[in-house]
Amino acid sequence: MTGSNGTCGRSWVSPRRASFAAIAGVEAFAAWRRFFEALAEHRPLVLVFEDLHWADDGVLDFIDHLVEWASGVPILVVCTARPELLDRRSGWGGGKRASATVSLSPLSDNDTARLVHELLSQSVLPAETQSALLARAGGNPLYAEEFVRMLDERGDAGGALPESVQGIIAARLDLLAVDEKELLQDAAVVGKVFWLGAVASLGDGRERWLVEQALHGLERRELVVRERRSSVAGESEYAFRHVLVRDVAYGQIPRAARGTKHVAAAGWIEG
Repeated sequence: MTGSNGTCGRSWVSPRRASFAAIAGVEAFAAWRRFFEALAEHRPLVLVFEDLHWADDGVLDFIDHLVEWASGVPILVVCTARPELLDRRSGWGGGKRASATVSLSPLSDNDTARLVHELLSQSVLPAETQSALLARAGGNPLYAEEFVRMLDERGDAGGALPESVQGIIAARLDLLAVDEKELLQDAAVVGKVFWLGAVASLGDGRERWLVEQALHGLERRELVVRERRSSVAGESEYAFRHVLVRDVAYGQIPRAARGTKHVAAAGWIEG
């Protein structure tokens, strides 16, 4: 199909434009690499990138660039990811100079039991509960940690154990007061990282000092953490302790309400 000027109606990206975009990306990578190299000139620098299975291609490309090109300064790059990352990039991280890959196997039942007992205030769980816990955890330390937190909040080990980490987090959220749960859900709308003012703006007439008190309570429950520094001037910055806590809280918001909340959050960010 052609347009009135006889050219094809499909939109094409010109080689010149594509090359310019590629050059701009390379220049940005080089600028960030030089920044990190400058930091490492004064003292050894450790950069930690977590959960790279959720990272976009730009982040993965930058880490590749950094590891390949940085030299002459002490920089240690530590990355964590689930095996799903290799489904996207089977050779990612391989073949680099001075690099190593460590694969972590699930915890054994003995190690999981020892972890739970170290975290618990009580030394022994009922045999039936421990057996169910080990079967559900499947060697996942996060499940074991969330179980201990749920047990501390619930006060007993009775009842059926949730099947998954998400299920045990949902059970913990169900123990919150209604206003605490709604506040946590509003924070989830903003993102894994959020700000006190943003959460206050999503509620109907929420006062900042009450929001701060509630967030402090959620921090004590180890659902969120308060950052020492904020990326927004004049605002206290928080983050969910784990992205799964954010995902579960967000998933509990009725779909009909999500759009309105996102609009309100965007208004606060833009304002």
